[in-house]
Amino acid sequence: MLNRQNKINPNDLGEYSAADTIAEMLDNYHITQVDFAKRIGISEKHLSQVLHRKAFVSPTVALAIEEVTGISAQMLLRLDTSYRLAHTDEPLASAKPNNSEYLKQYDWSKQVSSDGEL
Repeated sequence: MLNRQNKINPNDLGEYSAADTIAEMLDNYHITQVDFAKRIGISEKHLSQVLHRKAFVSPTVALAIEEVTGISAQMLLRLDTSYRLAHTDEPLASAKPNNSEYLKQYDWSKQVSSDGEL
């Protein structure tokens, strides 16, 4: 994720989550999961779930990580959001065959404004 100049490559978005950044930091600085979990106020189990992508970083935890490490909370949340979007299946209309309105796009050209005009 970090290239030789220690910059995040924007082409990597979706390939990496906050878990990768956290794991890399823990490894590089020889920080134990036990110590890190205590410092950011979560259980070791929850940290393990984050590191194994079974859970994702919440805004509160991201802010705690930023306070403890200096790693931007916004960056961590963006990494997780990009990762989750890249690894989520597209919704299919066939998933809800009994709902004809499911995934039906709005025709904004026919929407009525608040004063009743088109």
